[in-house]
Amino acid sequence: MSSRVFALIIGIDQYKSGQIWNLTSCVDDALNFKRWLMDDFHVPRENICLLLDEKATKRAIEDSFMSHLVSNPAIERGDAMIVYFAGHGSSQIAPDGWCNTDALHVEMLCPYDHSTRTEGSRVAGITDWSMHAMLGELAGVKGDNITLILDACFSPARSRMNVLLRRATRWTPTTKVDADDLYAGLWPGALSCKMSSEGKGFYQKTAASHVTILACIPGERAMEEKEGGRLTTALLEAKKRLPLHRTSYSQLLEHLPIHDGSQHAVCGGRNCNRTVFGGVPFVSDAHYVSVARWEKDARIDAGAIHGIVEGTELTLHEHNCRGSLNPILATLHVFEVHPTWCLARSRYPLLDEGWARVTRWNNRKPFHVYLKKTCSSIMQWWRLRKQLPRQAEEGDTPGGFKISRVKRPSQADISVQAGNKRLSIERHDTLITRNCPQIVYVPTKDSEADAHAIDAAARFHLHLHRKNSLVPLRDRVHMELRRLDDESWDMVGENVLVKGQATLVHEDGSLYAVSLENRSDMDLWPYLFWMDSTGYVISAIYQPGPDDVVPPLAAGSTFMIGTGKVGSEALSFRLNDSEAYNSGFLKLFLSTTYAPMNMVEQGALTAAMPPVRDSVVATPRETPLSSPISAPVQEMWDSLIACVTIVRGV
Repeated sequence: MSSRVFALIIGIDQYKSGQIWNLTSCVDDALNFKRWLMDDFHVPRENICLLLDEKATKRAIEDSFMSHLVSNPAIERGDAMIVYFAGHGSSQIAPDGWCNTDALHVEMLCPYDHSTRTEGSRVAGITDWSMHAMLGELAGVKGDNITLILDACFSPARSRMNVLLRRATRWTPTTKVDADDLYAGLWPGALSCKMSSEGKGFYQKTAASHVTILACIPGERAMEEKEGGRLTTALLEAKKRLPLHRTSYSQLLEHLPIHDGSQHAVCGGRNCNRTVFGGVPFVSDAHYVSVARWEKDARIDAGAIHGIVEGTELTLHEHNCRGSLNPILATLHVFEVHPTWCLARSRYPLLDEGWARVTRWNNRKPFHVYLKKTCSSIMQWWRLRKQLPRQAEEGDTPGGFKISRVKRPSQADISVQAGNKRLSIERHDTLITRNCPQIVYVPTKDSEADAHAIDAAARFHLHLHRKNSLVPLRDRVHMELRRLDDESWDMVGENVLVKGQATLVHEDGSLYAVSLENRSDMDLWPYLFWMDSTGYVISAIYQPGPDDVVPPLAAGSTFMIGTGKVGSEALSFRLNDSEAYNSGFLKLFLSTTYAPMNMVEQGALTAAMPPVRDSVVATPRETPLSSPISAPVQEMWDSLIACVTIVRGV
């Protein structure tokens, strides 16, 4: 699940004007801030607009503010919006009538072309009045969940020390910009926007539209060092020490580790007591499952239907919120497995309630990998080889799967060849190769990313081949795939699944739905997933909600998925322009009791897949989903699988 966060990130080291000294770490700060949003909060790349150095002109910043934030149709009211700036700040004596207050100075952010001449005037930067008006307009359209972070300063006190540290300070004097330039550079809506008298410049104590985090109070220096600006460095350090999902802006500022007493970060705005970023990024991580103490052991809401076996290891955590400090409290070892839950032990005291994540699946059959090497890829091969277990030995991948590196391709599930920024994966698994392209290419950036791609392949294989060896529902549940009418969304035509396989001709706009017939005498809970073998993606098509009390697939009944009547979208099978054909799998899990199945899902390989042991994740929900513990009931589970092939033309 993606976080509903949108950001405009600006970092400027190199300035166009020769009278402004350049900085050294603003671009790095901007890149690190972007990396934080993407890695910890899983913010999609398209939700972030990044402007660096010569790309960060005043015109470009204002245009990007409009296009990426104000006019962006993807942003809904309540989404978190962040404007981050690392660069020079400046100030100047306020002209008559400035912002209809008694302001003595104008504070401004210095874009790349600050103080340069253009079209008969000088670029006056983005003033405090302009920014206040811009954020007011944004709040009026998209809501007030806006955070302005400024790693710059505007009026350092005059002292000998400031002169000596001038080139390490994110401030520059502005001498050539006059009153006409200031008014000419105002944001168009600023003249009708009044600033509060409580606070000066960018620090607006009672601003209702946004919360501002400033690097220092007036008169102090916003310093930068080799590691980056002190404010940005402190923010990125604080997230390692604080549970951000229950930390307000004010509390965050109290714990920023800026150790030098010459700089004190400050927070302004009416909503300073709101959770950081409005709490929006801290969504629940589906790979965590709820845990409750059962006498001396732990009852975990994951069982055989999820892939749990005896010997599976999990780590215990306080919460399941993404992007918030969540240290490991204990290690759990599964000793008793039931269809939808299991029991585990730990050497350490357990919480009454908590969350667990699998760190070692203990899959009985290891995932076999053969590493190819060529003269051009010898270094990549060697680095990847170090990431995987040695010849004829078994070990765990970052995701906790048993893996074995083999000598010959005939022994392997996949053959892997590392190349320049991509990984070639040749599949040898019969179920995949007889239906799907044998070779796929995954963009990667280093050997660690290569290892995560192999980990994702192992996880995909585990869930693809997982089944109940007793097959209790064999021939008792029937699955059909039929086309939908484009207008009425009623099923039309014949069932296209024959003996678990379907071949569909690619047509833009064609929609399909799945029909499930329960021929047994048991009420069942169905969970349907689409497994895309090209990208090793596992996405949920239908899952019952935790509030559902009646099994959707009652005994002797038929249940439709994809007709829009059960909260699921219709199925649409597409080919990329370069593909002649492709295949995937419909994987249906069935159980006699409800079981949350979110942990089965898996994102695309192009997304960052951090190692399980290093992940930091959590949610606004502070109580697990576990139902009250009661005596065990008789449970049963099973699965069905169907292969769907899409071809271009007859």
